[in-house]
Amino acid sequence: MAQSKSVVLSLVLTFFFGPFGMLYSTVIGGIIMLVLYVAIGIPTLGWGLAVLHPIAMIWGAIAASRSRA
Repeated sequence: MAQSKSVVLSLVLTFFFGPFGMLYSTVIGGIIMLVLYVAIGIPTLGWGLAVLHPIAMIWGAIAASRSRA
């Protein structure tokens, strides 16, 4: 039986650690976002992360809430 994951903990971890925090709720999602953080963050000098970070938090929260079902 899969263990349920906390949505709040997922949001906190993703807020502070970005894609590394997503590894708590979704490993594949964390790896994808890590690649996107590098691919978009470097050319935009970090400004692109202002868009990616909320997306990562939402994705992590959704993945954690789906683990409860």
